[in-house]
Amino acid sequence: MCEDSDDAHPLDGLLRIPRTRINTADPVQVAPPVEADDDHVVGLQVLAMDFVGHLAAEQLDRIHERFEPEEAELIGALVHEAVLPPARARTLAYAFRYFWLGELDAAVCIALPQVEQILRQLLRSRVPIVSVAKGQSPGTVDQLGGLIRCMPAAGYPRDWSRALELLLVDPDRGMNLRNDVCHGLVDTPPKHRIALIIQAGLYLLSHAHGHRTPAPPAP
Repeated sequence: MCEDSDDAHPLDGLLRIPRTRINTADPVQVAPPVEADDDHVVGLQVLAMDFVGHLAAEQLDRIHERFEPEEAELIGALVHEAVLPPARARTLAYAFRYFWLGELDAAVCIALPQVEQILRQLLRSRVPIVSVAKGQSPGTVDQLGGLIRCMPAAGYPRDWSRALELLLVDPDRGMNLRNDVCHGLVDTPPKHRIALIIQAGLYLLSHAHGHRTPAPPAP
């Protein structure tokens, strides 16, 4: 997930992902892009993400082999008072433990909602993600696709939203892991794609902990 730059080539970086059109696996309407990358380019981007996933899985395994972190250590590294309180940090720590035990179905089912929750908490103070009930109109809460689309307005580089979109909610050309797993449309994803989900959560948490700082929200 690299920063946008004005002089960057469209193929620079591994995760320069286009916007999707309509998410057919979830009732989330997505505005079409003015100019979307062609299918060949997106296919290369998905392939590149798969390579990154293999590297991420190897890194996670090496952390376990070298440090064998206990549950309390994992929680202490993950917890954030506002974004990931102790109870949820403990839940995300379970995803790590199941990943290392080879219980990949449990790891992915635990990690996916935690990544969505982390993103929702990060955006809560920067962009409106909840609409209050008015008269006959019920209130609504943005689902994951809507949250991802809000990221640029909240000051996060567009490449991050594109990467998460392709990883989690793009059914046409992306991995669509959130929808496929949570709707029971696929068996357990391969280990390296589950590593990408865990990596996404860690990357978002790094902003909550101040290791990376997004730009101010757009006026």
